[in-house]
Amino acid sequence: MALLLFVVSMYFSFLNARHEIEEVYDARLGQSAKLLLAVTSTPRDELSKVELKRNFEQWMLYTQRQAELHKEQGNVYGHPYEQNLMFQFYQDGGLLWSSNQAIGALAQNRTHSGFDSITINGEEWRYFQLAPQEENEKDEYIVVAEKQSIRNEMINEIIQSNVLPQFVFIFALITVLVLLISKNFRPIAELQSAIRSRSVLKFDQIYVANQTTELSPLVEALNDLLAQLDSAWQREKRFTRMAAHELKTPLTILRLNAENALNSRSPEQLAEDMGNILKGIDRTDRLLHQLLTLAKVESLTDIEKQRVDLSDIVRQVTADLAPLALRNDQELSVDMDSCSLEGDVTLLGLLFRNLIENAIRYSGEKSTIEITSERAPDKVDICVSDTGEAITDETRDKLFDNFYRGNTERGDGAGLGMSITRYIASLHRAEIMLLPRKQGKNTFRVRFWLSPETE
Repeated sequence: MALLLFVVSMYFSFLNARHEIEEVYDARLGQSAKLLLAVTSTPRDELSKVELKRNFEQWMLYTQRQAELHKEQGNVYGHPYEQNLMFQFYQDGGLLWSSNQAIGALAQNRTHSGFDSITINGEEWRYFQLAPQEENEKDEYIVVAEKQSIRNEMINEIIQSNVLPQFVFIFALITVLVLLISKNFRPIAELQSAIRSRSVLKFDQIYVANQTTELSPLVEALNDLLAQLDSAWQREKRFTRMAAHELKTPLTILRLNAENALNSRSPEQLAEDMGNILKGIDRTDRLLHQLLTLAKVESLTDIEKQRVDLSDIVRQVTADLAPLALRNDQELSVDMDSCSLEGDVTLLGLLFRNLIENAIRYSGEKSTIEITSERAPDKVDICVSDTGEAITDETRDKLFDNFYRGNTERGDGAGLGMSITRYIASLHRAEIMLLPRKQGKNTFRVRFWLSPETE
């Protein structure tokens, strides 16, 4: 489009330049005619036709000599381009003298003054005819003419000398632009190819060689998106595998208990089998709940935080779990100072619920469970302690693994609670660990790092 506009603009520039140059050449014809008329008009009353003709021939003799000396450059006699002009002098209604004898009379009568064009022997001439303002007996007038072909040639040479460099410059500029555009758009083509090669099962990171400054943020954003998609895909596959694996056993047990109930021959046996079925349903329900919770928590890469008070959250969770502790004749207490930080109320509630509920389930009857806090300028520690049996070294090493159950006799969980707890802690930049046993207590500590503006 730009090239087309350039060609159109150059075309109109050519027409305008041609018109201006034509006017300059016409002005030269008019000026030459006036000069010649001025020369031939001074006292020539005594001059005869022969004398005038002799003067004109003397003039043309100089023109011929300068042409013979050099054909292209000027010399003491003038310039070769003078031969491109033709002069004719008319007197008494006839052609008295012509600088080119091969060409006949260009003018027809004295009254036809001004510019005009005429074709003689297939050659077009542009001429200017001029007669004295006052009437005279000799009926004199002058014609100055120039070949249109010579004029066109000179006009074309002048225009080409200006237009051709511009065309060369534009062509060179376009070539440079094409090369630069090709070079700068090559990374985009590579990026397009890389994106096309990705699929629902392929989330490899994109690499573009020699990527530009403008393209780098886009590549980084795409790689971040691909990483998130890959993470989501991996979580989905992991959840599918876990669900298929973990649900297989409880469903099999439910089926066996149901078959036993169908084959029961006594009310006591039937009641026992139905009780086993209810326990299996409860365990399966808890397993599904933990699987869905784990999938939901793992899908979070960032959380919407707000100012929360940890002591309020812990006290609410403790109040909810108090009936379970009372059923086991356990002592459950909270000794915490107020501590506010940025976090998610629901997730923090789930974190402390898992810790306190595990302590209630696995510490045994008549145990003591304590939740305490300790604050420093840059951190706050929340500890959940119980007086249950000591946790073995093997359990310590695998406690936070998925589906690990350290005490299957006392619990019916799926072994996902501690994994969920650790992931929630990481979302809050917190650390959770099982401390060495002291004073007959198992203690889980959750350490939250405080920002400078935390109160």
